[in-house]
Amino acid sequence: MQVDSDCLERLSKRNIRVCNLVVTAVFSNCIDLVTFAKVVGGTYRPKKFAAVRFRVRNPRCTILVFKSGKCVFIGCTKVWQVDIAVNQCFIYVARMCANVKLMDVRVQNIVTHTKLPGKLDLNRMYSENALFTNYNPELFPGLRMSLQEQNARASLFFQGNVIVTGCNTFGAVEKMWNVVEERSKPYLNDSSKSVDTT
Repeated sequence: MQVDSDCLERLSKRNIRVCNLVVTAVFSNCIDLVTFAKVVGGTYRPKKFAAVRFRVRNPRCTILVFKSGKCVFIGCTKVWQVDIAVNQCFIYVARMCANVKLMDVRVQNIVTHTKLPGKLDLNRMYSENALFTNYNPELFPGLRMSLQEQNARASLFFQGNVIVTGCNTFGAVEKMWNVVEERSKPYLNDSSKSVDTT
């Protein structure tokens, strides 16, 4: 799986951390899920969920395998971890299916996190930017921000924690973080300044 390493390095320098990569892979063959669950020691309850669910330890990753040959990889935080997990899954599938091929691997969602250098005034931010934000603290403690031109979403919290989801490339992640930082800056209180509560 190829990624923009320069983009990843820029995100790392900004202390933006990848928390989860959701990746799909497609194999050329249909898979007998009952047999596959026994091979990998996974869970298969077709009345509840139409996939085998199993975990690998190194890297730590949960894999969902569907009868069609589609697989979903959840929990990796590095691209090289995804490559290893996909390869491990391929080895298991190849044990059961002759001449199986890996047809496609795609990033579906990249979840990233950072902490801004201060606390956010979420009420004021929402009142002045209601067009692209949503804030209802009785239902969810964070302010949700979206961009119309892409599916990316950001959740901003009072303490300065920010989570960005919905991007499928690191370029889109970087673009969304640029927007988040620009739009949140006027509502950021410097945490280094002491607050007089008397």
